[in-house]
Amino acid sequence: MNDGIRANPPTRERLLAAGHALVLRHGMQRLTVREVAAAAGANLGSFVYHFGTRERFCQSLIEEWYAPLLQSVATVAGSEGSGLERLRRAILRLVDFGIEHHLFFGRVLAAAAAREPAACAFLGSLAGRHPRLLLHFIGAAQSEGQISEAPPLQVLCFLMAAIGLPLVLAGAWQGPPLFGKRLSAALGRVARERDCVIQRLDWAMRGLAP
Repeated sequence: MNDGIRANPPTRERLLAAGHALVLRHGMQRLTVREVAAAAGANLGSFVYHFGTRERFCQSLIEEWYAPLLQSVATVAGSEGSGLERLRRAILRLVDFGIEHHLFFGRVLAAAAAREPAACAFLGSLAGRHPRLLLHFIGAAQSEGQISEAPPLQVLCFLMAAIGLPLVLAGAWQGPPLFGKRLSAALGRVARERDCVIQRLDWAMRGLAP
């Protein structure tokens, strides 16, 4: 299987690109193998050759979307700066990714809520991924006396509530506007505009001062 993937990457990439576009259009729950193959200009045999099943395709779709974020945050661990500086840098990378990909992330959350296996498995695996790295940066900042000596997970919850939760709420809801079109649009802008997110991050960092 792996040798076949290396031998014919364009077909695999076309299938993943088609799947990504279809998930953005109508969600992961409605995704079908036949629809993906048709959108990619490939036959069903090619789909089965590269991915085997729909579930494995959805897993690959999510993992290849997420991989650049994990790599970006991981590079912060080896970069220069204090623990606090690296924590802030890592959070900003999460923010930029979340702003750019908020719709796809919302689709993944909606799929998990509908018990889509690939989405549930992905969310269930997150604890050992970028949150683990953020906890490492929090611990480094605490050891340097830069932020409060609260339990690191408590600090992470505080930061995510101030910074990540608005992004999640703005991207996760896929139905009609909850608060009317004008207010929902305004809340979406506040949640996703980078300047607003950075302001919330600065407020949160000041709130964590020892």
